[in-house]
Amino acid sequence: MKSVTSLNATLLNQRAFTLIEILIAVAITAIIAAIAWPAYSSFIYKSDVRAAQADLLSLSLKMESQYQRTLSYPILPDDKKTTTDGIKEVLKGWSPNSNARDFNFTFEDNTASTYKITAKGKDDSRQKNCTISLTQDNVRTSANCKHITAGKWL
Repeated sequence: MKSVTSLNATLLNQRAFTLIEILIAVAITAIIAAIAWPAYSSFIYKSDVRAAQADLLSLSLKMESQYQRTLSYPILPDDKKTTTDGIKEVLKGWSPNSNARDFNFTFEDNTASTYKITAKGKDDSRQKNCTISLTQDNVRTSANCKHITAGKWL
């Protein structure tokens, strides 16, 4: 059996983290998180916009395919061209890849010879007020999108 003095000596020789060492580790972690968070947020916002842009291009290809076959763009009924679900119902085979809670897709200026497709950020999404559009002439616009230069596509 060990004596009390040898037990005390053993306890004193054990190493542990001091309060200063723990505080330094926490401070370094906080600094790294403060630097990484804005970059991560920017990446997430840009990926939302890229997904919506890809969906607009996919929908445009669906319209152009119809135009090649019939020499006119499909005209969507007024009650269908203002919602994503209405567009999916009329243009079978198109389904947005972007999260349905982020953007609502609509048609504006939809005639047999023209169209303008718009993706608008929903009020409860990260991209609130973001508007991305594409026309039959491949005119691409964007406005009010976080971390995206106005008027530019990624």
